[in-house]
Amino acid sequence: MNSFLLPKTLKEKDEHGNYGVWWHENNPGPLKKLPFISQFGSMKFSKVRIDDTMRPHLNDGIEIHYVNSGKYDWVIEGKEIELFPENLSVTAPWHENGSISGIMDIGQINWIIIKPFEFSKTTALDLGNWSKLSKNFQQNLGEMIGDANNAVLEKAKNFKKYFDELRNELAFQEEGFEIKVQNILENLFIDLHRQLSNKIQKNQEDDSFIEKLTQLLQADLTKKWHIEDLAAVFSMGKTKFTYEVKKLTGFPPNSFIISLKLEKAIQLIQNKKNSNMSEIAFVCGFSSLQHFTSTFSQRNGISPRKFQIQQQKKRK
Repeated sequence: MNSFLLPKTLKEKDEHGNYGVWWHENNPGPLKKLPFISQFGSMKFSKVRIDDTMRPHLNDGIEIHYVNSGKYDWVIEGKEIELFPENLSVTAPWHENGSISGIMDIGQINWIIIKPFEFSKTTALDLGNWSKLSKNFQQNLGEMIGDANNAVLEKAKNFKKYFDELRNELAFQEEGFEIKVQNILENLFIDLHRQLSNKIQKNQEDDSFIEKLTQLLQADLTKKWHIEDLAAVFSMGKTKFTYEVKKLTGFPPNSFIISLKLEKAIQLIQNKKNSNMSEIAFVCGFSSLQHFTSTFSQRNGISPRKFQIQQQKKRK
């Protein structure tokens, strides 16, 4: 059902110039018949506004946000992130999350808070009698949601349909809407399980890739690698290899290699009382002492010699 078919009251702008729906404890509306949902909102903000209810907070349920449009500065367990269109965030009851400053920018955001029968750091997820999802499925889902590292899914546009369907079922409350809502949520959780599983697997593959690359480079920092040769080791083209390394480390390949060389240099300076800078430059694969000095100074804001003096003073 399209949004333009919603009842007139759901399309009219409020005093802030926004429109949409928001059902919660003090305004439960259709949620009275769905006690396992403590909140549902779908709001379109046409003006920037302060909303204290969206500041970082804890709740007693699984909180899911989906962004249709706009950009929202968010924080989850102290980590600042940006929620962009087609991003979805999911947090457990013990995860503090919300808008950093309570500022809701122009855009559209949807959210739902589902209160499980049981779910804590020490108790497996049990959604309650309303759900037919297996015990093992719920336990696995809870473990993934409970890890804040999995809190954001990017390019999750398939979740938009679930929020649209939920909004319309809750707004119209046609015969059997309670069952329809339960079915929609179960399908949402199935999709969430699949995407979180894929994300975790991808993260593990990424970690393995960087670990193997780091070990390969650290085995001989004096070797002069060509990017094409490194890419070939991982059965990648130069462009894909460069993209993956920059995405995962923040550095393009050559800069990442330099970072490893400088890490080794710092270790050698810290662990040796009388480090010879020329020797360190050679061992770490720099073409000359001058190149080593200039690169070290540029990256660390201090020359290797001055850094060495600092370390010697600390050891006294």
